[in-house]
Amino acid sequence: MSDASEESVAQMWDALCNDACIPLYEDCFRLREELSLCDWAYYQLCGTLARTLYGADNHREAIVFQTVLLLQSGFDVMMGRDDAGRLYLLTASDEQIFDCVSFALAPDSSTRYYLLDGSNPDELAMMTGNLPELDKLRLRITQENRFASKLTQVRPLRSQCEPSVAASVRVNENLTAFYNNYPQAVVNNDPLTRWQFYAQVPASREMIETLYPSMLRATAGKGEREAVESLLHFVQTAFEYKLDDDVWGGDRPFFADETLYYPYCDCEDRSILFSRMVRDLLGLDVVLVYYPGHLAAAVGFNEEVKGDHIVVRGRKFVICDPTYIPAPVGKTMPGMDNAVAKAIIL
Repeated sequence: MSDASEESVAQMWDALCNDACIPLYEDCFRLREELSLCDWAYYQLCGTLARTLYGADNHREAIVFQTVLLLQSGFDVMMGRDDAGRLYLLTASDEQIFDCVSFALAPDSSTRYYLLDGSNPDELAMMTGNLPELDKLRLRITQENRFASKLTQVRPLRSQCEPSVAASVRVNENLTAFYNNYPQAVVNNDPLTRWQFYAQVPASREMIETLYPSMLRATAGKGEREAVESLLHFVQTAFEYKLDDDVWGGDRPFFADETLYYPYCDCEDRSILFSRMVRDLLGLDVVLVYYPGHLAAAVGFNEEVKGDHIVVRGRKFVICDPTYIPAPVGKTMPGMDNAVAKAIIL
């Protein structure tokens, strides 16, 4: 491309829509399916492919290619151009994505187009066309991305309350590297949906294979309350607590696998991991419980369990706080008011 004019873009666009390009696009579709890639993982694959094909010095060509590939893949994307002739890829999402500049095509539109590369141009001329209804990018992860496995060294974890509850875990470094720059977002401008998103992500193969067998043995033959309490004390005492501000310089929620990987975690990380374990290992319903400045969990037991609780949609959920050491099931951290707490349904 000699420049970023509409004519140059149209010429390259036509070339990329040639039948000779179809096998390349079909390879991408196949990889997306075979690797069960979420939208963000597939977006990264398309960007990496574009930069690999065209190189760092051919930014315009890479942007046009990535736009065409994402459109061929069914995503609602468009290009913008600034006054200096630089092209930008804009991706539609109905989620409110943090720390990214966005534009709306109409003042009353709920859909915004995001610059997901972190760029912040002063003004953009949108290059739009008559396109069919396309999918908005969703950051939700509903199934495990099948990344190649690059295992960490074994990390021993042991409950200080019940030393027999212990595991030697290994984590996939390819997965934690992917999570490291994962965008944060909320739905319908509701800040509580951010933690709901992290808690809904499935456990990885590595977590299932290295953590879960030990936890199943630790809870085997126990009643619901006793089993939950074993998992609760494990999460309370097997990990070292530190505030995100001290470690990361700001808020940094963890996916469950990240809590197994990093040396420190805080209340939200522990609650997300605990809720994942209770649902997967014991089959019990869990909600996250939000207090101003603190996150805990609550479990919906099938048997009568006494203790502090909240009522969610007519059902009793007993407080389980993975940060309040060594609180048992049904004990609320001092200073937290269950009467005003908000439940995050998982």
